[in-house]
Amino acid sequence: MNMAPAAQEAAADRDLVDSLVDELQERINAGRIPAGTWLRQAPLAEELGVSRTPVREALRRLQAMGTVEVVANRGARVRLPSARDIIEVYELHGLLQGHAGAATATLITSEQLDRLAAAERMFREVVEELRTSGGTADAQQRWHRANTQFHTVIIEASGNKRLAEVVESLHRKVPRNLTWIALGNDIRRLEKDAAEHAAILDAIGRGDGTTARRELINHARRAADLLVRTVDDIGPGSAAQRR
Repeated sequence: MNMAPAAQEAAADRDLVDSLVDELQERINAGRIPAGTWLRQAPLAEELGVSRTPVREALRRLQAMGTVEVVANRGARVRLPSARDIIEVYELHGLLQGHAGAATATLITSEQLDRLAAAERMFREVVEELRTSGGTADAQQRWHRANTQFHTVIIEASGNKRLAEVVESLHRKVPRNLTWIALGNDIRRLEKDAAEHAAILDAIGRGDGTTARRELINHARRAADLLVRTVDDIGPGSAAQRR
């Protein structure tokens, strides 16, 4: 049975809002819209080629998800996570990734292991580039891609589809680009982070689930400590709170 015109229009509106939420969330996660940025409905609607109504609804959804906050008489702003947010999110993230890593060590396919190794190589390439030439404009995006690919493969190879959904929901609480802000200005931090990924890859490649679990949990804890310090440095009055 065909849908009534009103029902079809309502479904199309929901699909549009869903796509706007996904687009804005991805921009925030990737750092193209930094924490603290004010999200103005009119410019966003013009840029995205839609009316203000679906943009307004998308911002409401992002507020409900904890990605943006609405400030009275000011509008919507990308939310900077608190220290408590980071500690709680990364505690869960470490436990989930550790669980996935233990399973992945015995379940990973050769194709998945190749993708994991490719991501680990990308970390090393970015570090070497930054050490020798100061890096290129896309260093941050390549690091972001490597980090996303590395941890996505671990979740995928664990064989638990629901785990991927839960981990993605956690990323909405703490944008991924904060990791680069925390690491990007210190080559020693980048080298240490790359070494941690190499240790995780080594454990998984050897089929050592116990070590993989431990390395992933410790990796998350160290990241949380670093991000808490970064958020404290950024603070609510920093230049990141762009208008």
